[in-house]
Amino acid sequence: MSIRPIDFNGMVQNTSELSTTKAQEDHKPLIQQEFATTEMKQEAEVSTTTIREQDNVAENDTDADGGDGTGYKGNQNRKNQPKKKTEKMGDGSVKVKSKHPHFNMSV
Repeated sequence: MSIRPIDFNGMVQNTSELSTTKAQEDHKPLIQQEFATTEMKQEAEVSTTTIREQDNVAENDTDADGGDGTGYKGNQNRKNQPKKKTEKMGDGSVKVKSKHPHFNMSV
């Protein structure tokens, strides 16, 4: 009986490449957040340094309903309004269903 070495058929992963890939995936949300933050800062800087044309407010009719120009009055005179009484309504009616008819099947 002869003893020979064991043959392994397998693949050994490159652990250094695997660790760098995992590190990149772990840091991906942070990088995306930083990118979004810098993008917003740049847009804010650009918006403060650019000149934009303003609309002439006097020419625009912003009130679609016309209105009287007094503005929003909120809940003014709400305390003075009489309370509405609601009538109680019944829940409905209950009907007794008839029993199922007898079914006879004979062979």
